[in-house]
Amino acid sequence: MGIKRVGHVVVKMRDLEAAKRFYGGILGMTISSESDIAIFFRFADYHHDIGVFKVPEDAGSPQDGQVGLLHFALVVDSQESLVRMHEHLQAEGVTIEAMFDHGMTRSLYVKDPDGNAIEIYCEVPEYDWRTNDDFVGFLKPIDVEALIP
Repeated sequence: MGIKRVGHVVVKMRDLEAAKRFYGGILGMTISSESDIAIFFRFADYHHDIGVFKVPEDAGSPQDGQVGLLHFALVVDSQESLVRMHEHLQAEGVTIEAMFDHGMTRSLYVKDPDGNAIEIYCEVPEYDWRTNDDFVGFLKPIDVEALIP
């Protein structure tokens, strides 16, 4: 079939200015294109990694137990970068919803201003997921401060 990977994620938000502040300002993404109804953000040299489409002000927020996307994930390059991201998010007033060691990744979970859930993680190089199939449901709480070498 030829599918290679996930190309991008599109989320819905009520306030595109809040999207700019969060995805552009806090997460450091670049705006590739924008209009009155959408903004396309990117990391590095790809046309867009995340799209945000405007919905009405009275649109409902994502709910637990509802069919739909649970979260999407962003990868940082190292455990040190994860620690720096944690510090940066806290300094920006972003609530860290959870922090887990999944065996193959170490992860922080946050929400954007409209409640779309995001996992930010680093790979754990010593974990070989090719020979370990026990990572589904592996949730060991982590203390990010303990990750600092």
